[in-house]
Amino acid sequence: MTRFLSPLILLGVIAVPVVGWFVGGWAGGTTLVVYWFETVAASVFICARILLHRRWAPRQGHFRYQAGGTTRRGTQRSSFLAGFAVTSFGFSAAHAVFLCAILFLLGKEDNRELAHVDWRTAGLGCLVILGFLTADFAMDVLSLRRWSFWRLEQLAHRGLSRVVVVHLTLVFGLIGIALTDAADALFGIFVALKTLAALSTALPQWEPREAPKWLSGMMNRVPRVRPDERFEDSWTKDRDAEIARRERNEGQWVSP
Repeated sequence: MTRFLSPLILLGVIAVPVVGWFVGGWAGGTTLVVYWFETVAASVFICARILLHRRWAPRQGHFRYQAGGTTRRGTQRSSFLAGFAVTSFGFSAAHAVFLCAILFLLGKEDNRELAHVDWRTAGLGCLVILGFLTADFAMDVLSLRRWSFWRLEQLAHRGLSRVVVVHLTLVFGLIGIALTDAADALFGIFVALKTLAALSTALPQWEPREAPKWLSGMMNRVPRVRPDERFEDSWTKDRDAEIARRERNEGQWVSP
C-alpha cells in the first residue's frame, strides 16, 4: 500500500502550489511562501525519520557516515542526522533571505500584485501540504524499523536535492527579475521547473552493474588521465567501491 500511496502523496504536495499559481490565481509572494514552508516541513519530517531509525535500528552510517565518492579517511565524525540538518536548514535560512529580497524587488510599483502575500491563502496551502507530509510520515513509521540505511540515505538525498533546486532557482530568479521586466513570466518558469525537479525525484534510479556498451565505446575514445584503464573497468571499480561503502554504512553500530 505504501508503494502506491507515497507517489500519490508526493503528487499532492507538488500540486498544491502549482494549482494555486496556475488555477487559483495565487500571487507570486503567496506561492513562494508555500514553497519555503514545504522545504522546511519536509526537512523536519526527514530529520524525524532519521532520528527514529537511529534509535530503532542503529547502523554505522548514523554515527560514522561515509558519503559517496569518499574513502575511509573521508568518513564523517559527525552524525548523519547532524550533517543533514545543518545543510538543509542552512539552505532554508538562505531561502528566507532570498525570499525577502525577491518580494522586495517585486514590490516595485509595477509588480506589487505579483509580490502580494495573502497570508490566509498561504496558511491554507501550508496546512494542506503539512497534512500530506504528516500522512506520508505516518505510513513510513509503520515500516521504519525494517528500512535499510541506504533507503534512508536516498530519502535524505532527495530532500536535499529539492532544497538545492529551490535555492538555485531563487538565486537565478532574483537575477532575472532584477535585470528584466518580465517578472510574471519568470515566476511561471520557476514554478514549472520546480515541479519538474520534484517529479524527477520520484523516478527510480538506473544503476547498472556493468557499463552500457554504447557508453563504454564512446568514453573509450575520449582522452583520459589513465590511458591504460578502460572506461568499463573504471565503472566496475567505482561500483564495487560504492557497494562496499553502502555495506559499511549498513553495519550494526556498537556503542564504544
